[in-house]
Amino acid sequence: MTNGSGGRQRSSIFGGLLLILLGLLFLFERFHPGFEIGHLFRVYWPLLLILWGVAKLIDYLLARQRGDGRPPLLSGGEAALLVLVVFVLIGMSLWQWGRRAMPNIDTHFDFLNERATQSRELPAKAIAPGARVTVTTNRGDITIHVGQGNDLRVLANESASGPNDSAAQERLKAVDVAIEPTSDGYDIHPSGEDYSNGHVSVGLDIELPKQTNVSANSNHGDINVSGVAGSVMAEALDGDVEIHDCGGDVSATGRRGDVRVTGITGNVTIGGSGGDLELGDISGNATIGGQFSGSVRVRNVAKLTRIALPNAQLQLANMTGRLEFDSDHIEISDVGGAAKIETSNKDVEAENVAGALNIQDVHGTVTASDSQAPMQNISISNVSGEVDLTLPGHSNFQISAISQSGKVQSDFEAPSLQLDNGSNMGRLTGRIGTGGPSISVTTTYGTIYLRKSS
Repeated sequence: MTNGSGGRQRSSIFGGLLLILLGLLFLFERFHPGFEIGHLFRVYWPLLLILWGVAKLIDYLLARQRGDGRPPLLSGGEAALLVLVVFVLIGMSLWQWGRRAMPNIDTHFDFLNERATQSRELPAKAIAPGARVTVTTNRGDITIHVGQGNDLRVLANESASGPNDSAAQERLKAVDVAIEPTSDGYDIHPSGEDYSNGHVSVGLDIELPKQTNVSANSNHGDINVSGVAGSVMAEALDGDVEIHDCGGDVSATGRRGDVRVTGITGNVTIGGSGGDLELGDISGNATIGGQFSGSVRVRNVAKLTRIALPNAQLQLANMTGRLEFDSDHIEISDVGGAAKIETSNKDVEAENVAGALNIQDVHGTVTASDSQAPMQNISISNVSGEVDLTLPGHSNFQISAISQSGKVQSDFEAPSLQLDNGSNMGRLTGRIGTGGPSISVTTTYGTIYLRKSS
C-alpha cells in the first residue's frame, strides 16, 4: 500500500507493545495472586495513552528515516485490539471488585468435575512450651485452638476434583501434609498440590498447647485462632480472619475478607485491606492501617488506639466506649484520655471525651458533646462545615469561636462574653464562669453552635 507521496506505508508497533504489556501484567498476576490488574487499570489507565503516543512517535521517526509513508493515527485492527483490551481490563476490575464485596464466593468453577474428599489425622508431635507453629495452605480454612494435652495434633480435610472420579482420587492421593520441625517449633503445610487440572483444597484443624506462638497463612480460605496464650500472626489473602481470647500480641492482615479480633491481652496490629473490621476488649494498644471498604468498629481498648486509614487519622487514649467508622462518618464515645481526629469528607461525632479533644475536619459536620464539664482543652477546626458543641450548664471555660463566612450562636451568657455576627464573620470570645480550659472552634464556612445541656 502507498500513500499520496508514493511511499510505502509501515504498520504500527502499537499493537505489539500493547500485547507485550498485557502479557507481562497477566504473567505477574499469575505468580503474585495479591496483585490486582483491575485496580492498576482503574488508577493508571492514562498509561495506555502514553504507550500509544510513544508508539506513534517511534512509528513516525522510523517512517521518516526509511522514507516510508506516515502510518495512520489508529488503524482498524489497532482500534479493535484496544477496545478488546479495555473490555478485558474492565471485566477484571469488576471481577476483582466482586471478590472483595463477596469474598466467600469461590471463583474456581469445577461444577462439571467429580470431587473426592477425605479427612485424616496425622501422628501427634511433642511440642515444647513457647514454641512457634507456622501453618500455611494455599486453598482451605485454617482453624487453630487449644487442646487438653501437651501435644501438637493436626487434622487435614482434603478435597480434589477432576474430570472423573478416578482422576479426582488420583489427585487426592498425591496430596500430603507435612509437619516439619524448625529451630523454634514446627512448620505445617500441604505438599503435592497440583492446580493445573483441578481444584485442590487442604483445610487444617490444629490443636496445640495453650503456651504456643502461632503464624497462619491462607491464600484462599478463612483463618480462625482462639485460646492461645502466645503471639498470633495471621494473613488471609482471600478469606476472613477471626482471632479471639488470646493472651499475646496479635498481628492480622486481610486482603478481601472481614477481620474480627476480640478478647486480646496484648497489643493488636491490623493491616492490609478487606471488608468489615471489628476489634473489641483489647488490653494493650490497637493499631489499624490499610484500607477497609466496609465498616470499622472498635470498642474497649485499654491503652492507645491508633488508626491510619484513607482520609482519616485517629488517636484515642483509653477508649472505654466505642468507635464506628465508615465511608462518610466517624463516631466515638466514652474516651478516658485524649482524642485526636484528622479527617476529610466525613461527619464527626465525639461524645464524652475526658481528655483533650482535637478535631480537624474538611467538608463535614462536627458534633461534640460531654455530659461532664470539660477539664482539658478542646480544639475544633473545620473547613466548609458546621460545628455543634454541647456542654453542661455549670461548665467553666474560655471560648474563642470564629466562623469566617458564617455565624456563631450560643446558649451560654456571661458578662465577659462578646458575640459579634457581622456581615462576613461570626465571632464569640470570652469566659464562662471562673474560666478554665481553653475552647477554640473555627470554620471557614458554616454556623458554630455552642449549646448548653441541662
